[in-house]
Amino acid sequence: MRIHRIYCKSVSETNIVFKIDNAQSLHLTKVLRLVVNDEVEVFDGHGSSAICKILESNRSSVSLQRISDIKIDKPATNRIGFILPFIKKENFHFMIQKLCEIGATEFIFYKPDLIDQSIAKKDLSKIYSKSGEVIISACKQCGTNFLPITSFVSSLSDAIKKLDQSSTKYVFDLEANDIFDVSSVKSNNIFVITGAESGFSESEINHMNEKDFSFKLLSKNILRAETAPLVIASLFQNHFDKS
Repeated sequence: MRIHRIYCKSVSETNIVFKIDNAQSLHLTKVLRLVVNDEVEVFDGHGSSAICKILESNRSSVSLQRISDIKIDKPATNRIGFILPFIKKENFHFMIQKLCEIGATEFIFYKPDLIDQSIAKKDLSKIYSKSGEVIISACKQCGTNFLPITSFVSSLSDAIKKLDQSSTKYVFDLEANDIFDVSSVKSNNIFVITGAESGFSESEINHMNEKDFSFKLLSKNILRAETAPLVIASLFQNHFDKS
């Protein structure tokens, strides 16, 4: 039987007894229905994990004791980062969840010029904050001990400023002429840029052209804003697994 996983940064610290936060406590007691002396795998989001035993448990506070050595995983040698627009909240969180499961290692979220009017006036910081919970949940499920790096900026140009020079950048756009061929990819440090439901604005396109980014057409079919990144991530991950 697969052991349940939860997230807590304290698992890799000096003390072998520690408390988990309210959200993880509620999940452990109310959703998983675990009790005192049950065991769980706890990961810290930075590559470390250990088996722990429940010492004390009540409605909103759970204490754990580490009962195994700390296992330290090596970071992935392949990096797949995404610059992603804010889209409709449910679709946005679904997209992030699935990208984590596929193996994305970093997210930079930006407010697109052609933002969907359903979220144009919403507080994007709250949507971004919720994405942290989505990421933790996805990592718990898929078994990775590394939480993707995330950041939130106000525009695509600000997102591009955060990119390092060593990464290979791909822009996926419906107006591109060059169909993407994953077999031509030589780098294992990739950053992907995708647009919102209405695509990129002229200003955003011009800015990326100035940076000499590689524009690619993913498919002749028109994919949803939340679907395209999932297809892209799957292609890259499959390519890396074969190399």
